Amino acid sequence: MSELRPRLDAMRPSKPGSTRTADPRPPDQFPGKGNYFGYIAFGLGSSVMLLVSMNLLRSIWALMEGEAAFRALMDSFGHPLYVLFHTIAFAWLVWVALRFFSLFPKTQPFRMGPFQRPADGVLVGGLYAIFAGATVVVSAILAGAIF
Repeated sequence: MSELRPRLDAMRPSKPGSTRTADPRPPDQFPGKGNYFGYIAFGLGSSVMLLVSMNLLRSIWALMEGEAAFRALMDSFGHPLYVLFHTIAFAWLVWVALRFFSLFPKTQPFRMGPFQRPADGVLVGGLYAIFAGATVVVSAILAGAIF
């Protein structure tokens, strides 16, 4: 049996195309002009969400181990580095959510059933109001003011 070797021309087109493919390169304005920082920061928000999710799983795991383990975890969350992390994570996630809401009108059809879509400002403002209301309600529940 002969030795298996990769075919180096396997992805080459069978006949030349009408135009040449451009070499990969960054855009002309990168990184000095344009909104590249915003795009990268928005993408890095997923890393913050991953870390927050891992902390949530860690909290659930401590809850399953008993009250002493959960109390120790809650005490460790009082450390200044954890407080700083959670402050940054909250600010980052709010920024990502608000930026995501601003993209929402661009994805919606102009008609929603028999109704016409509201103006972009009304749609985004409504999403901001719902987000702020949900944040206040959840914060009140976690603080023990409700329920």
